[in-house]
Amino acid sequence: EIPYEEATSSGATSVQFKEAVLELRVTPLITPDNRVQLDLAIKQDTVGEIFQTSRGGSVPSIDTRELQTSVLVNNGETIVLGGIFQDETSRAEDRVPYLSSIPGVGALFRRRANGTSKRELLIFVSPTIVEERPVIN
Repeated sequence: EIPYEEATSSGATSVQFKEAVLELRVTPLITPDNRVQLDLAIKQDTVGEIFQTSRGGSVPSIDTRELQTSVLVNNGETIVLGGIFQDETSRAEDRVPYLSSIPGVGALFRRRANGTSKRELLIFVSPTIVEERPVIN
């Protein structure tokens, strides 16, 4: 769950929660030739942009990425699902107190760093058919 602030009519704020999920839905079907057909659906929610409300609170948006596919695999084989990417940009500034505020030379006492990263969610699925064994009394 993602926390966010919500203002009440009296002006006080309270913390509420929005649900963000990573969901994998699998529907298997065994074919007559002992292969497995899988209907797969993947959903990933992440925190998006933060919006200010008219009452002074803040509410995050939830960015949703979804992937749906159907595959036919042999018993015990592994498939890899990909294609859900997440790009992140970060900025940081380190500074020496007081010295970084001096006009002209303050920049010598500051360090700014920008970074970017790209991540991909990979899911490995290995369906296996479990044979039914007769019960012996």
